[in-house]
Amino acid sequence: MAKTYFAWYSTGEYGKVWFEADNEAHARELLEKVQVGEIAFEDLPKMDSKIKGGDGFEFDGLEEID
Repeated sequence: MAKTYFAWYSTGEYGKVWFEADNEAHARELLEKVQVGEIAFEDLPKMDSKIKGGDGFEFDGLEEID
């Protein structure tokens, strides 16, 4: 069963992103794919966020949401 995770992100400004993954390892793998451009930020499973603008992505922390 998929779980919901969130991470802080920055693209010149900052915010939070929520998305679903099978487990923490899968969640980290998805964030790495966004960072290297393998998948688009908006293609994270069941993603929700408010993008402020800027280029590239940096993620800080990852937490599971109940």
